[in-house]
Amino acid sequence: MSRNPERHFPTDYRSARAAFLQACTAAGLGTIARVHPKARGRDGKPLFLDTATIGPRDATSALLLISGTHGVEGYFGSGVQTGLLREGLVRRVSNAAKVVMLHALNPHGFSWDRRVDEENADINRNFVDHANPPRNPAYEALADAIAPKDISPETLNAANAKLLAYSQAHGLTALQEAISKGQYAHQDGLYFGGKRKSWSVAMLEAVLRQELATVKKLIVIDLHTGLGAPGEGEMISEDPPHSAPYERAKTIWGARVKSSAAGESVSVRLTGTIDRAFAAWMKGRELTFAALEVGTRSTLDVFLALRRDNWLHRIAGARHPLAAAITREIRTAFYPNTAAWKRKAWAAADETVTAALAALG
Repeated sequence: MSRNPERHFPTDYRSARAAFLQACTAAGLGTIARVHPKARGRDGKPLFLDTATIGPRDATSALLLISGTHGVEGYFGSGVQTGLLREGLVRRVSNAAKVVMLHALNPHGFSWDRRVDEENADINRNFVDHANPPRNPAYEALADAIAPKDISPETLNAANAKLLAYSQAHGLTALQEAISKGQYAHQDGLYFGGKRKSWSVAMLEAVLRQELATVKKLIVIDLHTGLGAPGEGEMISEDPPHSAPYERAKTIWGARVKSSAAGESVSVRLTGTIDRAFAAWMKGRELTFAALEVGTRSTLDVFLALRRDNWLHRIAGARHPLAAAITREIRTAFYPNTAAWKRKAWAAADETVTAALAALG
């Protein structure tokens, strides 16, 4: 068990990237930087998706570790990746396998303390046919209540009453699914899946072509925060119980594995996810994919933070007097800056990565 694992966690995107690159250099690893052609960070500087690979390029078995799919959640994912490197990950990888670390899939969201990218797209809802995206009629019926145009007490009370009525009529899970499943009709709303393939998705496809083309057996851990009890880690599988991928995940991670398809998970069923995209890319090969979701605050608190962040960026603007408070709120919703939370989160991540390495052989 690591001593003081909280030291691995960053204070912002720029320091996170610097620490990751320094850890790679110290471990004798080269890195590939993919610079965003348009978006800039909060500091006005370029943004990058960085990758590092441990092991032979032609390995047929691999573990892929992804951080920052949902930007602000990158504090956790980046800290895990950097900490693993600092604590000797290179020595733990067998000669017959490789580990690919993808740092900050959504660097814009990471830098700006937002869950979404520069076009308000949720990267984990972006893997769809954008010419014919899925519909979410429930979101469309509730859109003005989910993402109201102002946050006055009167407006929020009316919005909350509408959401409560839907929950009472259809159930709390149905409300969570309506809000977070993914929607493609309201570009300025929550959980928007994008109008086009995002830069992050294009870069992920490039990583797959360049780093994982020879792989026949792939384990993926996508590092997330937000849902569940504070510091507790769940391995979310989108595969149904008794399916081969689900059973493999159970063999690797045991009781942590919960299926969103079966209603076991803290997450509901989603559309346009990385999980389903990997299943298509890896067709005919062995894929075991799970999102490590580490809890932070209550689902309601996380939703309220996302709602206020959405209002700030689409209506109020960065100069609004509430901007700093809202930014702190959403950051805390996905990254509790306490030593106790970081230690529990680190323990969950270290355990799941250790189990994945053992499964690679």
